[in-house]
Amino acid sequence: MPRDTDVLKDFGFLRAHIPSSREHLLDIFRGMFNQGGIDPRVVHQFMLDGRLVDCIKTFYEAIPEANRGECYSWFLRNEQLLMPPPFHDTSHEVLDDNALQHGWWFIGGSTSDTVAEIKSRIQAWPEDKHRCFKFVQLLLRAGFQLSPDRPEWLQFGFCGCKSDAEQTRLWVAYLKIIRTVTFDQFYNAYSKSSLPALFSTHGLPITSPLVLDVLGDVPGQVKSVWKLKQFALGYYQQLTVPVSVDYGFSNCEDEETIYSLQQVYRKIFVEAGANPLKLHEACVQGKLFEHAKQLTRIDPKFASLMKNNHPVKPLST
Repeated sequence: MPRDTDVLKDFGFLRAHIPSSREHLLDIFRGMFNQGGIDPRVVHQFMLDGRLVDCIKTFYEAIPEANRGECYSWFLRNEQLLMPPPFHDTSHEVLDDNALQHGWWFIGGSTSDTVAEIKSRIQAWPEDKHRCFKFVQLLLRAGFQLSPDRPEWLQFGFCGCKSDAEQTRLWVAYLKIIRTVTFDQFYNAYSKSSLPALFSTHGLPITSPLVLDVLGDVPGQVKSVWKLKQFALGYYQQLTVPVSVDYGFSNCEDEETIYSLQQVYRKIFVEAGANPLKLHEACVQGKLFEHAKQLTRIDPKFASLMKNNHPVKPLST
């Protein structure tokens, strides 16, 4: 299995949720490189052009059907794993050494510190402080747009926004607050789940009950519905146990079914504009399918998939 993160992202491995799917992906590329003698640079260029699916089909369709192998029939049912993402995540380009230095100076660090010295000084910071510092670096990058695949999208409440416009207003509010308070004040408020109070104190009240719900829980455990929304809207999100158990993915036996259920939830959030807190209520009541079909047209086959173990019955005494 490849270990390089970019390879895992670019060639479908991070989108696969079942171990056998990753093996099928490996077999697809093994066939092209080992048996077919295809130059990996050619495949890489197809990936960059957003035509990796076409590249694979062109190679395998030229082989007699009986010799294509099980991996190709699997691939035809799971092409979505190798489709180009709907948005371009530039965070890995943004979070470079220049961003580190700029962020360090912004929070009051010495302008004479080298990159190595900065990394040494922050090495012992708690995870939450690193998280806040990385978020500051992203905020300071002009034109940067936060995607659902970035952890900060959930960690700082953007998953609670109903629209791009609302997300932009929250982003601007963060820009204002980090220019108003010290970094330690910002970090302390975050670590104590009191960012809403910090915003209000400085005349920047957050009024969205959805954003407030998230910020009232982070950096602790948020409701699984927020991770569901990130999974449904993101491109490289892995299923977490709470999402899998609460929202029916543990009932799925193959990659195709997981993808179909993911698209149902995406439709609920994007097209139907579902209130995540009401979806959460339906989840804990064991009434996901009943709630979902009130929001949008949904195939009855999903009724069994959307069953969970809620409501939990109290232990008898």
